[in-house]
Amino acid sequence: MSDVVLGVRGTLTGQVVDGQGRARVGRTVSVRRGSLLIARVKTDRTGRFTVKNLPGGPYAVTSGFAGQVVRAWAAGSAPPRTAAQLVLVDQPLIVRGQDSGVGDPEGFLGMSDLGLISVGATVITIPILISESDGDDDDDELVGPPASP
Repeated sequence: MSDVVLGVRGTLTGQVVDGQGRARVGRTVSVRRGSLLIARVKTDRTGRFTVKNLPGGPYAVTSGFAGQVVRAWAAGSAPPRTAAQLVLVDQPLIVRGQDSGVGDPEGFLGMSDLGLISVGATVITIPILISESDGDDDDDELVGPPASP
């Protein structure tokens, strides 16, 4: 959660940019409090937006792939160094990973070029109780596994 100070008349100002900091023009910005939609506005030619008449409190502000939960403070009541505007970075989340290796013609799990092979194993230990017998078969008892503590 980030803090932002509201301007005159409860004005929340912000800007929507892409991953390189370029303005996102004409983007829809939604402001919600819980499940209630408080405002929906568009960014201007500089990517900026303004929402007026907000009381202080928590809000979810979203635009495209960007979203932040903010705690809006009324002017004069914000902690020191609270941001005067909100910046939303609208870019898709990129997830990178390795090939699963299924049907991999390049080599074992796609790692042939790396020269790496990883082998995992599980070791299971089974306790075995050995009883010494004195040769008298009548006295031998069947002994079960030891009781666990």
